[in-house]
Amino acid sequence: MLDRIAEFFIFGLVPLVVGVLAVPQLSKAGEKTIAGEVTYRERIALPSDAVLMIELADVSLADAPATVIAKRSIAPTGQVPIKFDIGFDPKAIQKGRTYALQARITVGERLMFITDTSHHLDPLDAKPQTLLLKMAR
Repeated sequence: MLDRIAEFFIFGLVPLVVGVLAVPQLSKAGEKTIAGEVTYRERIALPSDAVLMIELADVSLADAPATVIAKRSIAPTGQVPIKFDIGFDPKAIQKGRTYALQARITVGERLMFITDTSHHLDPLDAKPQTLLLKMAR
C-alpha cells in the first residue's frame, strides 16, 4: 500500500506540480501604460467611498458609441489630484483612429464628477495626462 502511495507522489503528483510551476505566467510585457492625474476645481472633499473610473476609448465614429479599449477603477486614498495609470494592449491601437480618455467619480450610484470635454491623445505616446473633471449637477 505504501508503495502505491509513494508511486503516486513520485510519478503523479510531483510532475504535475513541477509542470504547473514551470509554465510561465501571463506577462504584461507587451502592455503599454498611460499615466497621469485627475483633478477638479471645486473645493470639495471626496467621500471615503468615492471611486474613480478611467477609460481609454476609440472615439473615431461621430454617430456611434465609443469603443472602450481599456478601463480602470481606482479607490482614491486621498484628495485631488488623483494619480492614475491604465494599461492597454498596443495592438488594439490603429493608425488613423481618434482616442480619448474619459473619467468619472462616483459615490455609490451617484455621479459626482465627469469629463465634459473630449481629452484626445495618442495612446502610444508616453506623456503624462491631466484630466479636469466637472461637477455633475
